[in-house]
Amino acid sequence: MIPTLPLELRVGVVLALYALLTVVTVAIASRRAEPEERRTAAVIGGIWAPAVFLGNYAFYRVGLMSFLPWLNNFLHTFLWIGGCLTVLYMGVRKDLGLIEQGLVFALLSFIVKVAERALFGIWEHAHFFWVFPGEWAYIVGWSLADGLYPVLTLWGIRILAGRVSGIVAV
Repeated sequence: MIPTLPLELRVGVVLALYALLTVVTVAIASRRAEPEERRTAAVIGGIWAPAVFLGNYAFYRVGLMSFLPWLNNFLHTFLWIGGCLTVLYMGVRKDLGLIEQGLVFALLSFIVKVAERALFGIWEHAHFFWVFPGEWAYIVGWSLADGLYPVLTLWGIRILAGRVSGIVAV
């Protein structure tokens, strides 16, 4: 952790990182969400962000994750996962295969977790799912889990497309 920096500056740095990675994701994405897809994007982010926010705390309670302080958990889940990853997904979902999407999501999530660890001292845990020991296994494991975002989102959209108006399934 970089303890010499004030909290406000560390939050600013992580927000700048999210912004930079959003620019990178827009550059990676060969397309933007069309107007008819904006509701789909809003639903995706609106489901992922609170679900992961609550899931992170639940996983902490059962010993699968370290505690993410509320501010860090909020920034990570609502801005990074609900915002940035949704923008990335909407931009690459038609152009990259699911494996390629998963690799991009996992790599960018790894960068975010390493930065958040350095800035806030989070993402430190003794194991990943009690199977893989070590803090780096924990970070890599959760980054790879973030790589499942595209396939889980695809399945979720297909389920919701018939039930929620305005959802555009690919």
